[in-house]
Amino acid sequence: MARRLEGKVALVTGAARGIGAGIAAAFRDAGATVYGGDLGDGDGDDRTLRLDVRQEADWQAAERQIREREGRLDILVNNAGVELVRPLPEISLEDWRHVMAVNVDGVFLGCRTLQGLMAATGSAASTASIINISSIAGIVGYPDQAAYNTSKGAVRHLTKSLAIEFASHGQPIRVNSIHPGCIRTPMLEEAVAGWTKQGLLNRDDPWKDVGAMCPMNKVGSPRDIAMGAVYLASDEAGFVTGIELVIDGGWVAR
Repeated sequence: MARRLEGKVALVTGAARGIGAGIAAAFRDAGATVYGGDLGDGDGDDRTLRLDVRQEADWQAAERQIREREGRLDILVNNAGVELVRPLPEISLEDWRHVMAVNVDGVFLGCRTLQGLMAATGSAASTASIINISSIAGIVGYPDQAAYNTSKGAVRHLTKSLAIEFASHGQPIRVNSIHPGCIRTPMLEEAVAGWTKQGLLNRDDPWKDVGAMCPMNKVGSPRDIAMGAVYLASDEAGFVTGIELVIDGGWVAR
């Protein structure tokens, strides 16, 4: 891969697995210095941060560490998220608030905490870039996912609001969202296992059924999302802010 992110410093949340791990790997391949935030204690890499995105103190600690070590932050990817597949009568207020805390509050706290460092890093020639991972569920509705759908819709609109706010105040930070479709990640594997158990998918080959729901007749990979993130993080996207980049094999185009 061309070194499209050479010299840039990035923070990716939810970086231990799935889409987050794919984005972190692609950023490194493209030349970036990458800090990975997640709930675990890491693998000994000193750029792995224990980051519970619901906790303001964790975000502040991450900001201090990156500021002290790097003096800059060019890219923030708010990827950490949780899914809840449950019909509305079975969603408790506690369930609802947990999904919102991770999927919405986490994005808000990340953008607010790191705005100052990113504004100081960016310039007219090379703007800083915030990439919020939403979902096609933030654009269209799906049954038994009211909390998740709502949270991802909020991420979509927060992205647009901040893109316009930062541009209006002359801050050199672009903000865009990515909306993955069916991507084979541990989160989707858990969902597919549940759907198969309910008899909604073929027990012999459930992934064939999942792929058949997509016009391209296949399930995507974390790398498909990662390459979109590399573009939005790069200077090639210097005039791109407030967009929703849908990467779904044509799902929502039907």
